[in-house]
Amino acid sequence: MNTNNSSGGDGGINDNAAGPDTEESKNSNINTDVNLANFFNLRTGEVNVKSLQPEEINGYINDITLIISKLKDLFYNSENYSFKAPLEDSFDTKKDFCAFLDDLLFFFNALKRKFILQHKGINATSLSIDPTESGFPHFTDLWNFKIDHESAAAQLAALPPLEDIVKSAVANIFDGEFPIREQLSYAKHNYFSYIKEKASIISEFKLNRPELIGSKDGQNLYKLIFYGFDERYNIFHFYSMLVMQDSGNPDMLHHPGSHKFLDEIQSYYKQDLFRLAHHLDTFAPGIHPKVIMKYTIGPYYSPDTMNEEAIDKLIAMEPKNPFIFKFQASGLVSIKTIKESSLFKSFYNSLFGYANSREIFSDKFVYNYMIVPFKLKQFLRDKDEAGKPAKIYGLLEGGELIE
Repeated sequence: MNTNNSSGGDGGINDNAAGPDTEESKNSNINTDVNLANFFNLRTGEVNVKSLQPEEINGYINDITLIISKLKDLFYNSENYSFKAPLEDSFDTKKDFCAFLDDLLFFFNALKRKFILQHKGINATSLSIDPTESGFPHFTDLWNFKIDHESAAAQLAALPPLEDIVKSAVANIFDGEFPIREQLSYAKHNYFSYIKEKASIISEFKLNRPELIGSKDGQNLYKLIFYGFDERYNIFHFYSMLVMQDSGNPDMLHHPGSHKFLDEIQSYYKQDLFRLAHHLDTFAPGIHPKVIMKYTIGPYYSPDTMNEEAIDKLIAMEPKNPFIFKFQASGLVSIKTIKESSLFKSFYNSLFGYANSREIFSDKFVYNYMIVPFKLKQFLRDKDEAGKPAKIYGLLEGGELIE
């Protein structure tokens, strides 16, 4: 699996589990209007989908949220773990990355509320994951979450008041009836109330407004933060970038409105870091990337995923808490700027909108990390399942992360 090339976008898939015509399936046909749907991969036609069993959903979400919260703690309280992110002395974006992880945690906590009644057979669909590449939910789950967020106010307005839902449920129970509709209404109220007030939710691509962090010698230095969901692998990538722009440019990056350079990032950022850097370096005259950092979140391996033999052997070593979570930091920096020395060539470039300088970039650096049960950390030490160097953190049964 190659997760070095990243992509932005909400990626997803679910499966419609129609099932036999039992009493349980009849109950599950009730329309919840929560935008639940299961698909095969409509974009690629690949069957890279696994619908989790009802009893698996809650545990899956709990495990994912615990691991992501520990990843956030690793960055946010890095001094507690002797952890240092690459380039943080000169370009520290740990807080920006943690803000992204907060949005990701909110998404999984919302999914927990969305599928809370699935184990009772009340919801017609199940949560699906990509078992072949990432272990994460699919594009469709992200897309449905976006639609749910946009319609949350209308959905709540269409529901009975919470007090009426409870009264109706109590009345049904005393009448010897199971309050299916009331449970659904209560779950919907809980879900939509939770997501309604959230201003910023996880999406397939997000680029923050460029932040001007300094000016010197006719140059403006900007910080760019963006992330995307690569539906090819159903995995998230987070980027931070330092960009230099000539201050005499009439179309400054921090000005309101769209900018073709920013639009090009969204169109091109799925490429390899070298291709991305060189493309952006020559795309818009007077704008040059100086640093590009990329964090890849995942994959997440568990007994629910289709794993290579080496991964399965590791997971089998810890049956109480079987998982392996990977993340990667990679990037490159400009080590030299070459300017056009020919006056004629410089005039020609300016006339036709070509760059008069270009960056020479360093080799790409890559740091691999893993969060695993403590027993696996003791076994792996400082190598991944393939014997490649990796910084490994162990998770104790009580939830404490150990360096």
